Amino acid sequence: MRNQSLSPEVPANQDPLQGDRIQELNLMFRSFYGANRDEMILNVPLAGLTLIGTGEIWRVEYGQVVTSYQPREMVPKIKGLMHAVLGVHGVWGLLLRNKKSEKARQALEDLMVALGEAIERSSSELPLALAAPARTVLFALYQLGVAWSSGVGPSLHDFPDAVEGIRASLDEVIRLTGDAVYESLVGNFKAFRDESTEDQWRNAYMGVCGPGQGRRNNIEMAAASAVMGAHSMGLRLLYLENVFTIPDGIRLLASMLVEQDLGQAVFNDPFRMWRDLLADAAVKHYGHHFFPELGPGSTA
Repeated sequence: MRNQSLSPEVPANQDPLQGDRIQELNLMFRSFYGANRDEMILNVPLAGLTLIGTGEIWRVEYGQVVTSYQPREMVPKIKGLMHAVLGVHGVWGLLLRNKKSEKARQALEDLMVALGEAIERSSSELPLALAAPARTVLFALYQLGVAWSSGVGPSLHDFPDAVEGIRASLDEVIRLTGDAVYESLVGNFKAFRDESTEDQWRNAYMGVCGPGQGRRNNIEMAAASAVMGAHSMGLRLLYLENVFTIPDGIRLLASMLVEQDLGQAVFNDPFRMWRDLLADAAVKHYGHHFFPELGPGSTA
């Protein structure tokens, strides 16, 4: 008995290399969706977008950026200098894999120059409360780089051990930075609100743009919800993943609004298309509703 299969067989008189007509139809159908999406955003009176980590909020009216709300001057300085931890971790990884490579050697030289400048700037350009713990962190990282430059290490443990030695100062920097960023964002979200009519604000969408990992508990969502209200989370306050530019953010926000319209028209549920189209089958087989998250979360 012949096996039955869901995979269509190529008819004997059809060239297997010929383009798939159904795929062509699929592309055509999706092009109509795209055209509708591009026009949809032009009819949205007010939206806002912010990119994770920048602290800047962009005001979008009828699909066009009209202004931006800048973060407090110190916020990008704090974050810029403390990204030294990321830089040292990167060079540590390069050296561990091949400390004799030209790429690793040059990276270490550049790192040392950058760390030296960061230490100098931390005294004059950071708030007083942050300057002391920031210098402690930067100087410890600089000393680690000095050791690597002299031929000592690196080892699998020297970078983690160095960080552990400055844990209290690093935690203090992170705490103070978090509070400063939150206050700056809340101030800008309030300015955004105050420059809008009640009707505009009540119906405005806010998109937080960032990487695909979702950045659980990101500060931008927390600050926006403090002004928009916790009830807005996931309804008008939206995380837009894999978005790194404002034009891309506008495009994805438009897609989500089109999906609301589609969900209402097809399923009588404006949020149905914000779930996977095959969500019912997924929930049936998994056992309950779920959303994939990275890490176990925090009880702090």
